[in-house]
Amino acid sequence: MNRARALSAWILSLALCAAGCSMKADVAKAGAQVSHFHAQLDGQDYSTIYKEADPRLREASKQPDFVAFLEAVHRKLGKVQEAKQETFFVNYNTSGSTVRVVYATRFTGGDAREEFVWAKSGDSRQLLNYQINSNALITR
Repeated sequence: MNRARALSAWILSLALCAAGCSMKADVAKAGAQVSHFHAQLDGQDYSTIYKEADPRLREASKQPDFVAFLEAVHRKLGKVQEAKQETFFVNYNTSGSTVRVVYATRFTGGDAREEFVWAKSGDSRQLLNYQINSNALITR
């Protein structure tokens, strides 16, 4: 019986190590996607952001509405100056994995808190959800 428990513990620890390595890689890839998103936002390439997004985002939001939203964000907040990751959450699921990252972002026109949810499909990451909170969005 002790041998079976030892084997089970070893298999469990091996699985946890593998999951931890995968999580670190998934969060790093999500960070790279955030940098890519910010470059597209600064370059006013809103339609490409929409086209590269997960189909579920495109189903939930029409392109003109999504583009108008990103135009307003860029018009009111300006270019990204600095973005620091605050938190992350990785959800591994049989129906697909997601990575949620929250950033404290400083724009030329004010500070914001951004939340990105990336859908993981193989090696690719597609934007599933984007939310931003900033007083400058309301007062400008």
